[in-house]
Amino acid sequence: MHIQSILYDLIIVIYACSVLFYFFDFLQNNRKANKIAFWLLSIVWISQTIYVSQVFLQEALPFWSKFDTLFLFSWLLITLSLLVNIFFRMDIFLFFTNVVGFSIMAMSMFLESRNISEELATHFTSGWLVIHITMAFLSYAAFTLSAIFSVIYLYQHRLLKQKKWNNQMKRGPSLAQLDKASFFLNIAAVPLLFLSLILGSIWAFHTLEGAEWIFDSKVILSVFVLLMYTIYLFQRVVRGWTGKRITELNVICFFILVVNYVLSNLFSTFHLWT
Repeated sequence: MHIQSILYDLIIVIYACSVLFYFFDFLQNNRKANKIAFWLLSIVWISQTIYVSQVFLQEALPFWSKFDTLFLFSWLLITLSLLVNIFFRMDIFLFFTNVVGFSIMAMSMFLESRNISEELATHFTSGWLVIHITMAFLSYAAFTLSAIFSVIYLYQHRLLKQKKWNNQMKRGPSLAQLDKASFFLNIAAVPLLFLSLILGSIWAFHTLEGAEWIFDSKVILSVFVLLMYTIYLFQRVVRGWTGKRITELNVICFFILVVNYVLSNLFSTFHLWT
């Protein structure tokens, strides 16, 4: 645990430096700073991967507490953002994504690590539950990246309306590319969340006594999140919404997702770890 603590502190420091270099590049269009930031971010990803691997080697899963889930979520954001950057080369997207990723990881500093009951540990022997949580977090990561594309879209749209064309916009993707990327991420995320809810329901049906879990705050809000993103896809695919209107709807959907993650657990009877 002492080695993990040192590794965690090192990751935080390197991650902060990476974000600072990305911020300097964002303001000054400095390619050298951008290159340093990218390599520092790569080191963060490797270090986080080692940290998560150590948890698995200890015959545990990184889902035990808020600390673990936030750390895992930060790792997922970095992983997906690096993959997006490899194929599409979006520096401004990397900057915004890793501001979010660093903020999430920094929040985990104020939370305790693994502190679970024997009963909860027993539940994690269920393959249904492991797949349920994995799919849920993959969908959350995809929804987050989609929201980041939407925020960048709204930022660039506002500058265009004000006729303020700057260096940041010249380096960024077009509004059409941002709109399409956001849409494709949601196409991937909605089925993942749907399957996650199905698998979670199967686990709850076979594990928990009674049907009270159906009325759990986390379950109800998660279904509402799925409904909102389904409405987003309906408006986009069937009714043909594009541009600023559908982008604003996507941001609203993500806000509801954040509310679900942050607040619903306060009233949940069995979602004690995510």
